[in-house]
Amino acid sequence: MENKEERYELTGAGIDAAGEAAYSFLTAAKVERKNALRVRLALEEALLRYRDEGTAEGFTLRCRRRFRAPRVELSLSGPSLDPLAEQDEPNSGALTGMMAQMGLAPLWQYKDGTNRILFTPKRKKRSLMGSLAAALVLAVVLGYLCRFLPEAARLALSDKLVSPLFDTFMGLLTAISGPMIFLSVTWGICCMGDVTSFGRIGKRMIAMFILLTVVLTTLSGAAILPFFPIAAGGGQAFDPSELMDMVLDIVPSNFFTPFTEGNPLQIIFVAVLIGIALLLLGEKVSVAATFVEQSNYVVQLIMEAVSSLVPVFVFGSVFKMFLGDEFRLLARSYKIIPVIVLGTAVMMVCSLGMVCLRWKVGPMTVLKKTMPTFLIGLSTASSVAAFPTNQECCEKRLGIHEKITRFGIPLGQVIYMPGAAVLFLAAGLCMAEIYGVAITPAWLLTALFICVMLAIAAPPVPGSTLTCYTLLFTQLGMPMEAVAIMTALNVILEFLATASDLFCLQMVLTDLGGSLEMLDMDTLRSQT
Repeated sequence: MENKEERYELTGAGIDAAGEAAYSFLTAAKVERKNALRVRLALEEALLRYRDEGTAEGFTLRCRRRFRAPRVELSLSGPSLDPLAEQDEPNSGALTGMMAQMGLAPLWQYKDGTNRILFTPKRKKRSLMGSLAAALVLAVVLGYLCRFLPEAARLALSDKLVSPLFDTFMGLLTAISGPMIFLSVTWGICCMGDVTSFGRIGKRMIAMFILLTVVLTTLSGAAILPFFPIAAGGGQAFDPSELMDMVLDIVPSNFFTPFTEGNPLQIIFVAVLIGIALLLLGEKVSVAATFVEQSNYVVQLIMEAVSSLVPVFVFGSVFKMFLGDEFRLLARSYKIIPVIVLGTAVMMVCSLGMVCLRWKVGPMTVLKKTMPTFLIGLSTASSVAAFPTNQECCEKRLGIHEKITRFGIPLGQVIYMPGAAVLFLAAGLCMAEIYGVAITPAWLLTALFICVMLAIAAPPVPGSTLTCYTLLFTQLGMPMEAVAIMTALNVILEFLATASDLFCLQMVLTDLGGSLEMLDMDTLRSQT
């Protein structure tokens, strides 16, 4: 498949020909036909608006691939006009940015007198489940066979080959984790310049996302805490000075140590400061804001590329455990699976109960309507893959007004991930028990705060979970070997976390719609 660049007239025939060319290119690039069709329709709709406005006589269509990723770009010279913005939607800029981040919407830019629209649909990818499972099985089989080798040979294989590769990958994750969290938070705050303009819905939505993430993570943590040993003796008495030290430690001594030390709280603190400054200064720092946005896309692209190596990392980490007689650590971490199931169940029951009790609807009715979205999340571990079904369920089956869903679903899939917060908390507790880290009240508060912040700050891209583990374990005083264990376990746990996040998002949007009188009660309570 070759890269193409063609010039068309801005007429009905030219628009139709460009749409057909883009569709043919994307289907040949193995983009799902429904996604390729969406791109074609969006492309043609944008061109029709340019034609109606009379801003240009012709346009250029470029179809190309970068690092195997298909890209379709429109270029039209003339005055600035964003055909993607809707005049009756003041938050359309933020919405388009979030949708583009997830690969669900085009991105418009005006530069050097030219309107540019970029379409970057995601190629159909095979599920990582098979690759990860194969990596685990291969690591176990080869690791077991290597146990028959002399001890000197096993140690040499571990020290000379496996450990250097493992350390290199961990170093790469550590290097990416800080900038990824920083740019994601900073860019997200910059987008809030559009969010604040649509008043009570946006402010209340964001507040509910943050509040419920804290509440649900706390309730789930209380349910799973009895399964772990709490530090005896002096650790039981809560020292207020420990809480004060934790709060003061959030403020870094300078803007560089948070990144060199991998301190997630300080990184988020710096990101919030810079994001708010960019937001307040507005057009005065438009170049800086654009730099942050584009840097965010660059780092996320790198993270997606790194995530393709996760099966290799899983193989190396498990194989290394066998070579070093450390496989017992992975076996000892079995507790995290039932603990995660329990914590997730508590979180989902609380979310379901909030809707059922407040809006007088049967739990089985709600579960029946939300089950398709839940199953997609459970089978793919991708909130993006579940996006169309999620939107249809919220609007047509739960009766939530589209003014809430059009912004709430993409925003929620970016920042509302209580399932991920519970996963991080359970992982921290489990690894603390394995590596002998004292679980004190101050440690618990620190862990809870970090887990909530990471769940909110981490972007919804493949591999972001691994970087969160790196930051989490560094801050909680655990060795990087804990990341290897959680990487292997994450093969299973991330599917449940994603599915529960989608369910909880549907529940909070339902509750928000009801409180704002933007919920169709007949649709919600109907049995169909």
